[in-house]
Amino acid sequence: LAGIALLWSPDIRVQFFNSDTLQPSQVIGTSFPKTLIDATGHSRILERAPTRIASVTLGSDEILSALLDEQRIAAVTHLVDDPWMSNIPNHYSSRIKRIRGEVEEVLALEPDLVIVSRYTRAEIVRQLLSVDTSVLRLSGGHSFRDIESNIKTISQATGTENQALTLLSSLRERTLQVTDRVKDQPPPRVLFYHLDGYTGGEGTTIDQMIRIAGGHNVVSEAGIKGSQKISLEMAIGLEPEVILVSGITQAAQTKPSDFLLAHPSWQQVPAVRDNRVHDLQGRWLISVSQYSWNGIKEIATWLHPEVFD
Repeated sequence: LAGIALLWSPDIRVQFFNSDTLQPSQVIGTSFPKTLIDATGHSRILERAPTRIASVTLGSDEILSALLDEQRIAAVTHLVDDPWMSNIPNHYSSRIKRIRGEVEEVLALEPDLVIVSRYTRAEIVRQLLSVDTSVLRLSGGHSFRDIESNIKTISQATGTENQALTLLSSLRERTLQVTDRVKDQPPPRVLFYHLDGYTGGEGTTIDQMIRIAGGHNVVSEAGIKGSQKISLEMAIGLEPEVILVSGITQAAQTKPSDFLLAHPSWQQVPAVRDNRVHDLQGRWLISVSQYSWNGIKEIATWLHPEVFD
C-alpha cells in the first residue's frame, strides 16, 4: 500500500497542479468572515479584511492602487516601478517590498493574502497552498469582462467593494463617452499588427478596443481568435484602412509606423497609401487592469478624427 501511494501521489500532483486545471478564485459573502474558494476548489475562511497583502502580479499591483491604502500592502512586484511596463511607476512607497514572486520571499512576509495570476507558475501556487496560505488566483485578463471580474474579486477579498463600484462605474462612463460619439460613423477596416507578426482577434482586449472605438477588426474575416501569428500575405490581403502597429524595429530610433510606411510590401495597402498607420506603444497595451481602458479613446481618435478634437 505504501508503494502504491508513492507511485500514485506524483501523478496526482502533476495532474492537479497544472496551470490549465487551476481555476480563478471566488469570494463568497458580503461581510467578514467570508469564504475564499481557492484555485483547487477548496474553501478557506477569511476571518477579517487582510492587512498584509502580497501582490505577485503587475495587474493586481495596479488594481490595488485604486482600491485601498498602501498601509495594507506588504509587497508588490519588482515590475511596478518599470516605466516601460507599469502604469503606476513610483506610486508605492519604498517601505513596500518589491518581490519576484518566489515562494520563500513571499512567505517571509507572513502575508494574510497572496494574489497570483493565471500566469503564475502552478508549482508556486501549490507550495503557497501547501503551507495554508490564503491565495487569490485571478483570471487571465484576456478581455474587459475578465478584468472587471478581477477587480470585483480583489475588492471582495479586501473588503473594498464600494471603491470597486466607483472605479467600474467610471470605466463604463468613459466607454460610453466614446461609443456615443462614434455610433453613427461608418466603421473603418482596422488591423492591429505587431512587427513580429502577431495580431489580436476575438477574445482579446485589443479586439474589444477596436470595436468600442468604432472600428471593424479585419482579422475577424479570417476567423482569427485570441492572439495569433499571421503571415505577411494575410495581413496585406485583408486590406486594412487603418493599421495599429506595435513592436520594436531593428533601428531603435525608427518608429514601427515609419518602418511599415517605408516597407515595399505594404505600399498598396489602403492604410499605408492614406498615411493612416499609428503606433500603439502605451503601457495600457499590455495592462490587465483598469488602465487597459486608456487605449479606447486614443484608438477612437485615430479611427474617427472627424468627431474628436
